Amino acid sequence: MTKAIPALLVAFLIVSLPAMAVSASAPTPSGGQVQESDKPVAVQSIEPVTVQETTNRLTLTNPTRNETIAYGQDLGTRLALSDDDLRNEYEWEILFDEKFEAVSDRERDEIINTSIENVRDRTDELEQREREAVRAHAAGEMSTERLLQTLVRNYNDASALEQRVDEILERSDEIIGYSLHFDVEHDLRSDQERLVVQQGTVRALAAAAQQGSIDEPEIEVQTSDSGYRLQTMVDDTYIVETTRFDNRNIDDVSKYEDQGEAVDRFEELYPWAVEDGTESFSNDNGDPWNLYRVEIPHSQGVLTSFLDSNFGEVFHEVQELNVEKLPVSETTTETANGLEVTQNETPPTGPAKVLVNRTDQNEPIEGATVSIDGTQIGETSSDGSLWYLPPSNEYEIEVKSDTGNVSVTIS
Repeated sequence: MTKAIPALLVAFLIVSLPAMAVSASAPTPSGGQVQESDKPVAVQSIEPVTVQETTNRLTLTNPTRNETIAYGQDLGTRLALSDDDLRNEYEWEILFDEKFEAVSDRERDEIINTSIENVRDRTDELEQREREAVRAHAAGEMSTERLLQTLVRNYNDASALEQRVDEILERSDEIIGYSLHFDVEHDLRSDQERLVVQQGTVRALAAAAQQGSIDEPEIEVQTSDSGYRLQTMVDDTYIVETTRFDNRNIDDVSKYEDQGEAVDRFEELYPWAVEDGTESFSNDNGDPWNLYRVEIPHSQGVLTSFLDSNFGEVFHEVQELNVEKLPVSETTTETANGLEVTQNETPPTGPAKVLVNRTDQNEPIEGATVSIDGTQIGETSSDGSLWYLPPSNEYEIEVKSDTGNVSVTIS
């Protein structure tokens, strides 16, 4: 796996975070700076956008809302998290740690079947809650803070439900002469895949920030009726997850005869990643809930993609990419007042890098402040650079240092 890719970081976050659920009535936090863009981001197709020398990326078609927010702790939400967590833990412990041990095998069978139905119903609820929240946000009826609260709630609930699935599978082995029917176990594995979709990397970081485990990340949120896109940066890693509701259809039948055909489709959608990396499928024994998942570690990071086999299109995608290894798609340079400011863009709608140098000594400037449209976003490091997520419309970069100031317009 590539150095500096946050898979290990995310694994740490998942282990360190308690399984909690955000209350549906949790209050919307106040404060936190929101940057809103009215101009939609232009995209080209329902498939991942083709990019040279890097992995293709799934995008939205004409997102109607685009905001960036520093997401962190809120007292009301934390109290709701604790309350739901205690209630859910109590219910599950009573069911499996006390009742299960005290009843007959026939009654244990009933407990398992009821638990399986509960997992399916709860998973359906998570998906419905996600869609309703995203569409409410796109329509301007929900704040960005509240949307992220809902996605964090889904993340925590999905984590708890996935633990329940493991518990069901483990407990079923304890019943003498009992085994889950193949179709039942297949459906349970299918629910696991659906729950994984609710546990994206950006949401893991937001959940950690909600718990106070990490500093508040800057998260860009794009939404439309057809789906949503979350992106952020952690040190030198760019993380983006995208979900396309219009690429999902569970009511039809798979268009693929076997997994081999699904593999061919992934290779068609992500040719660079497949050639550069090593693909692995999570579901080698079937097509759970018409959803194939592939993970491809490659030289620039890790790609995780979920293919809806009814449409043959990508429903959900997570990319974790080392920004220093991304190709540069466009460069803009401005020189004035003893400074040379260079901005390197990466494709498509990805992060950008500012480089600040002294023109007389041709050496980088550490500690230069960088602002976008008047809002400071950070300072340059020892090599004179700063990575950031650029706005989708035209904006102005202003760099200030002891040597002088320079402004650059990026369109």
